Parts: sequence; structure tokens; C-alpha cells
Amino acid sequence: MQDIYSQVMPQAPYVVVAYGLIWVGLIGYVALVFSRLKKIEKEISVVESAVKRREKSE
Repeated sequence: MQDIYSQVMPQAPYVVVAYGLIWVGLIGYVALVFSRLKKIEKEISVVESAVKRREKSE
């Protein structure tokens, strides 16, 4: 058992860093998607307002 731990434990920091980078990337991607979603929702709101104003003027 000691032999297995002596081979695995030196790589443990690399595994932790890899998982950390994956989580940071995933959180960044989700934040980017929500940011774009909010921008698109604002654009849709502007278009809806323009359509309503145009329908009233007709």
C-alpha cells in the first residue's frame, strides 16, 4: 500500500489544480452565458416596445 501512495501522492497537487481550473472555466463560461442572455433580453424588450408603438400608430 505504501508503494501505491508513494506513486500517487506526488501527482495529487496537479489533479487539484486541474479540477480547480476546470471549475474556474466552467463558472466563467456560465457567467458569460448569463451576461449575453441579459443583453439579448434587453434587446428583445426594445424590439417589443417598438412593435407595440408601431401597432398603436397604425
